Amino acid sequence: MKQRLLWALARRHVWSNANSSVVRMVSALSVAGIAIGVAALVILQAFMGGFTEAIATGLTSMNPPLYIYVPGGGYMDDFDLGVVQAIGADIPGITNVEGILEKPAVVSGSPGTVSGAMVRGHSSNRLTIGKDLARELGVTAGDEIRIASTAGVEVSGMGRVVVDTIVALRVDSIADFGIEEYNSSLVTMPLDTARNIFRAHGELTSLGAYVSSGTDPVAVSELLDSALYEEYTGGGWPVYMSCIPYLAFHGNLFKALGLERIAMTIVLALITVVALLNLSSALTMIAMEHRRDIGVMRAMGLSPSGVFRISILRGFLLGGTGGAAGLVFSWIAIFAVNRYFPIKLDGTVYWIDVLPGVFPAATALIVTLSTVLVCLVVSLFPAFSALSRSPSEALRYE
Repeated sequence: MKQRLLWALARRHVWSNANSSVVRMVSALSVAGIAIGVAALVILQAFMGGFTEAIATGLTSMNPPLYIYVPGGGYMDDFDLGVVQAIGADIPGITNVEGILEKPAVVSGSPGTVSGAMVRGHSSNRLTIGKDLARELGVTAGDEIRIASTAGVEVSGMGRVVVDTIVALRVDSIADFGIEEYNSSLVTMPLDTARNIFRAHGELTSLGAYVSSGTDPVAVSELLDSALYEEYTGGGWPVYMSCIPYLAFHGNLFKALGLERIAMTIVLALITVVALLNLSSALTMIAMEHRRDIGVMRAMGLSPSGVFRISILRGFLLGGTGGAAGLVFSWIAIFAVNRYFPIKLDGTVYWIDVLPGVFPAATALIVTLSTVLVCLVVSLFPAFSALSRSPSEALRYE
């Protein structure tokens, strides 16, 4: 009952109509400032995290998690593929190892349409091209495209360039690969077909290893790389193979995004700092507005700890209201932007066409609770100030 009374008194002090208009205005501004600060931080984390996740998803959806290559750009063959498959079978988490042949080529579709492309042969049994490349070539699923490889380029006696490796293939599907660079240039096909186009029988430019769900590709890549090194040094093979996670090729990009995220978080956190200063003013004004009530209650037997808790509860009510409002507003804003007001991006610059927002539930909870905790800390000064006044002093001029 006593705790419920303290809550009731704190609510009355904060939301009472008896407060002056200045106190009510300052209290409302402090709540609004805290709400804006929390919402700004949560929305920032949602869209920065969504941007990073979208790029990572687009890269990993079209590339194996682990990339095995020959340092210096050398080629591999089916024998090397068999060696890596045998080694990968003994490493937990690796589910499959495939050979990859990837080279540039020229692709033509409907009459008069020609474009450069990157042809990738792997374990797929379908020919798939990116949606932007298909639009540029004027083809749809089921149409025929022609691929010319520079591997067959020859110069005739008249000085003309002759390309005799032109292969006509049927498009099985058109896909959105998630990354603008892939959508505008990538053509995937069966490995044997790519080898015929490039006259590279038995040749591989790299190997790709896939891992099971929930497996850390970084840890597995270290194991596979170590095993490859031991096999190379102990077996005397002429080709040295190395393994790294595919996203490591874009490590600088993700580091830059992380640094930008931290910097923007610090800047937006200043909004909350200003709101906390405003909250301190509001709590001090509320304490002054109700010093007579506190004096009367202390004269009636309210303990100093009760006065202290009432002051802390005032800060909790204001901070908690602002934090909850900011949390709800951020969720609504992220949902509305994703659903009704998508943020368009230039895919040639940012790799993705739309900026996605992913509501960070854990981060949002941490931001809200941290803000409320700081609000409680800010309310300590008005609380100690209220304890320093005796009941007679509080009632002297009332």
